[in-house]
Amino acid sequence: MSRRRTGAFALLAALSGAALLVYVLREVTPYNADERLSAMALLLFFSAAFLSVAGVGTLVALLLHQRWPALAGNISTRSRRKQTPLGPAIRQGILFGLTTTVIIALSMLRVLDAAVLIVTLVVAGLIEAYAQSRQ
Repeated sequence: MSRRRTGAFALLAALSGAALLVYVLREVTPYNADERLSAMALLLFFSAAFLSVAGVGTLVALLLHQRWPALAGNISTRSRRKQTPLGPAIRQGILFGLTTTVIIALSMLRVLDAAVLIVTLVVAGLIEAYAQSRQ
């Protein structure tokens, strides 16, 4: 897949996630008729948040990898002349979206404090470091 096509799909994911998020926040009631939290509303909210954050994260990672190829795992000087692979940008965008969604979920459950936030971010960083070391 080309860089332009990947950017277009990431932009499409970000825009559709943002549109779904606006719809969920404005139109979908968070409670059922029996005053219980709606599972469908939560699923839509988390899906929309993941889509929008992962799309924006992929776009940012694509832009950052053009300037600094080492962020994609390319550390050789020859790789600056070639295009960086697109897989790391997509993976980093998805990981950023997943981490943000987990942080939102922990915050909604009221278990998010500074220690849990730091551990969550460190685990995401370790996952990315492991994925880059396997290349």
